[in-house]
Amino acid sequence: MKEKEVYTKVYWDEEDMFIYVHFEKNMAIRQIIVTPQSTVCLSLEKPLNGDLMLYDQTLEELNLKESEFITEEEFNAIWREP
Repeated sequence: MKEKEVYTKVYWDEEDMFIYVHFEKNMAIRQIIVTPQSTVCLSLEKPLNGDLMLYDQTLEELNLKESEFITEEEFNAIWREP
């Protein structure tokens, strides 16, 4: 395992979407945005997709609840290489 990898899953009620983020060393390296209409995968290699952008803040800035942390397996089950 690489140094300090963290996986998160947050539901954004206002936009009816789940946002999954894979952090490494406190910075986002992969992100999945799941809406009822689509699934979009972003990464350091492909950080933009239309008006969607890879999360550019640190993990600490999210102020997450314990229930919003997930496993690497859960993240990878949804990830589709862009």
